[in-house]
Amino acid sequence: GRLREMTFRAVGEGTGRRKDTDHYDRYYRHLILWDDDDLEIVGAYRLGEIWKWPGHDSALLYSNSLFDYADTAAPLFAGGLELGRSFVQPQYWGKRSLDYLWQGIGAYLARHPDVRFLFGPVSLSQNLPKKARDLLVSHYGDYYPDPQNLATAKKPYVVDVGSTALCAGQQDTENAAAAFVDMRAQLDFLGVKIPTLYKQYAEVCLPGGTRFCGFNIDENFGHCVDGLVVVDLDQLKPKKRERYITQHEMSQHAEKPSEN
Repeated sequence: GRLREMTFRAVGEGTGRRKDTDHYDRYYRHLILWDDDDLEIVGAYRLGEIWKWPGHDSALLYSNSLFDYADTAAPLFAGGLELGRSFVQPQYWGKRSLDYLWQGIGAYLARHPDVRFLFGPVSLSQNLPKKARDLLVSHYGDYYPDPQNLATAKKPYVVDVGSTALCAGQQDTENAAAAFVDMRAQLDFLGVKIPTLYKQYAEVCLPGGTRFCGFNIDENFGHCVDGLVVVDLDQLKPKKRERYITQHEMSQHAEKPSEN
């Protein structure tokens, strides 16, 4: 909890308390990345296994405190795994640590093939300039839409009227790839880099496989903006599936005793 709080606080987020712990920690699973050499926790993900909870009760989800789920979200809960509170200690930034955490998620998915959806809040720090947040929310909301209206934000983030001209270039772009280049150029002008998780979630699937269902202001976590992302694992790009899941499936198969 202390490591999690200090890491989030370093980027303008966090609870403001000494430790970032809550009641969800008691029944969520925790994926830990460990440094054997320095005996340090490198980072972690928190996993809400709603797919195996009795009745798939969405009231038990952390994301339910930020978003109101529609009835159309029932399949998401029946086959979904909520991801959240991901962090990597600052001294491990730039060392592929997030990729190693994703390898851990892939190993989990290889062991639990019934999981079809990954979903959860992905944050944007309030430390980012308002125009940068407007650009990011507009881009991911427009080019990775949620046609099923799975959820609505409890406290929606609103793009400033004055920022509409800044975002207009994206609206006229023919596809997400070209719009991404345009957005990145505008963010560079503002001195902002695209948050890693937003970039990676958007790139992991074929078109239509990644959705952003809304953007909520989290007043209890540094007033950050949380985008609710949904990833359909049936739409994973083949190379991403091979990198993160298939290799673990092959390892499991190799570990099974031969049947003679």
